Amino acid sequence: MKGRVIVDATTPVGTLSKRCYGQFIEHLGKCIYGGIWVGRDSEIPNVKGYRLDVLKAVKDLNPPLVRWPGGNFASGYHWEDGVGPVSRRPRRFDMAWRAEEPNLFGTDEFIEWCRLIGAEPFIVVNAGNGTPEEAARWVEYCNSNMNTYYSSLRREYGHEEPYRVKLWGIGNELHGKWQIGFCMDGAECARRTVEYANEMLKVDPEIELVAVGCEDPEWNLEMLKGAGRCFNYLSVHFYASGSMPYGELVALPEEIEQRLKSVYGLIKATRMKYGIEHEIKIAFDEWNVWYPEAKEPLVTQITRVRDAVFTGGVLNMLQRLCNIVPISNFAQTVNVLPLAIAATDGRMVLTPQYFVFKMYSNNKGASVLRTLVDSEHYMSTDVGGYVPYLDASATISKDWETLYLYFLNRSEEDSVELQVDFKGFTPKSGVQQFIAGESAEDRNTLEEPDRVRIEQARVEAADGKINIVLKPHSVNVVRLHC
Repeated sequence: MKGRVIVDATTPVGTLSKRCYGQFIEHLGKCIYGGIWVGRDSEIPNVKGYRLDVLKAVKDLNPPLVRWPGGNFASGYHWEDGVGPVSRRPRRFDMAWRAEEPNLFGTDEFIEWCRLIGAEPFIVVNAGNGTPEEAARWVEYCNSNMNTYYSSLRREYGHEEPYRVKLWGIGNELHGKWQIGFCMDGAECARRTVEYANEMLKVDPEIELVAVGCEDPEWNLEMLKGAGRCFNYLSVHFYASGSMPYGELVALPEEIEQRLKSVYGLIKATRMKYGIEHEIKIAFDEWNVWYPEAKEPLVTQITRVRDAVFTGGVLNMLQRLCNIVPISNFAQTVNVLPLAIAATDGRMVLTPQYFVFKMYSNNKGASVLRTLVDSEHYMSTDVGGYVPYLDASATISKDWETLYLYFLNRSEEDSVELQVDFKGFTPKSGVQQFIAGESAEDRNTLEEPDRVRIEQARVEAADGKINIVLKPHSVNVVRLHC
């Protein structure tokens, strides 16, 4: 196939949020214990108890943001169980996942993890069976520099300076009956959100709050009416079924984009109607592909190239929606629906999805640019219309000297001969990175860890344009200099 993309560098769409490529870790399966945390006495190489190979792999992603402790787990988690001397921390029954929680990894360990990988912490408070007072105390423990009880407790446990956690979530998926302490409707959740926000903001008026939203417009409307003056972001979660046919799965980001635009349209209309003056945007703080075999208690799966194409499509979509969805968290980083699989015998394998994040997060500009795509299409039943085989987004550096292009070829069989033209930017040369594998079903396993990897090719410019080839079922990132 042939395709063409025009990139307009004269009128940026908006600023790319540093929180766009965030990660999510939860006390579920072996995400925390055995994945991120093995303890100082483990035979698996570690740094202060953090598994070394996982630490290096995650740090290589330059994750801007990490959400913790859940997820469903957050709605039954009492943070004071996880601070102080390990010998005094209680072992609790986790009602969310019907598991034993040893509380070896708590607030201080999470903050240290974020510092080791260079990420901003995003903490979700217990708005299920917790209380506003408990949440406010957590904010005090993390952020206060006063000599009050909980800030002094942090110092007693060896952390003199406040953590200054900026982003806090008030609950998780409280719209669902699977959630501990769920709400019957949006109005009930709005009242609860106001109570939590009131006490948390009294402790630290500078924090940003994420409230529980979903794709139910009635729920979101009640949340905005009742609590919209108290929060900055409304959360939306989305999991694609791994059992979908290839063509439907990789088309799905087109539908997700329209759904998120619809949620934001409701936010804008409700703000206008009820006089909510401050901006409210969307936190897309859980998303991934979920295969039927990923069941409790471990929720493990090994994803394929097809899932990498879906992942690239979501990241392209998030870049295009930079003005309305500045927060995103992939669920999850290690062992649970993972980017990285860390075995108990010390081996580790990185999935094709991991390499998509690595390409994108290490090749990102400051501003998002407009792209115009000319491509052949195919019919998607799930999307309910024609979807282009070619998908594109673009960003440019702050100094306007480096431009980054992100391309998907959704075709499972055919390559694309692509011509890229530019307005307001004259490329000289660059590098193309891509992952494709031999088949859309290719994957990396502990026995065959290098089947799918990042490949690279030089890109030459001529007459102000470039010509490249996109392999079938491929995710591509092109870095150009002017």
